[in-house]
Amino acid sequence: MSRKLKALKALFASVVMVVAASAAMGQLDKIKPVGVKPTLGCCKCLGGTNTLDLSTVSSNNWTVNGSPAIFLTAIHPLWNINPGPAKWISSAATGGTGTMPAGPYEYRLEFVVPACSIEQKVTLSGNYGGDDDVQVFLDNALISQCVGGWCFNTPKKTLPTFSTAVGSGSHVLRVRVVNGSPSPSGMFVNAKLSGTCTSQPTK
Repeated sequence: MSRKLKALKALFASVVMVVAASAAMGQLDKIKPVGVKPTLGCCKCLGGTNTLDLSTVSSNNWTVNGSPAIFLTAIHPLWNINPGPAKWISSAATGGTGTMPAGPYEYRLEFVVPACSIEQKVTLSGNYGGDDDVQVFLDNALISQCVGGWCFNTPKKTLPTFSTAVGSGSHVLRVRVVNGSPSPSGMFVNAKLSGTCTSQPTK
């Protein structure tokens, strides 16, 4: 085999390795690593908008009582509120059909609203459901609640909603679910940050 042919084969092998590595990195970019906080984008021009989905969907790292929340594949037949596009989550895979201990379940998702050169007016809004009583907090401020149980069944309760302004900085969306007695327990939340670009860039 000639020296020139060997060199060409080595070059070809190097190109294949670079392409494969690039493809692998592209796949990794689609997966949000644990610990990375969802972050609202900055404005590029006045009148523009930004949105960020904070719902209980697989791309967001929701936790419950300090552990990763579990997305449910089976739920109780009385949980008839349509959560779409969010998903029901719980602290166990059997949370929707099994017996969960009574007591509070603290669901959390941390996120960031950056301080950008073009300021934006940011609103957090959405809807939710849970078994039994549910309170929704932005950081430590209560922004909505559904009490009296049945916060998962439309003949008993209407779909609760929330809307509140959000400033720049790191925040936590908290959903506190109180299970009144040993029984199924879980929750879902559709939550969206909406930013409207409102002022000239700072100098």
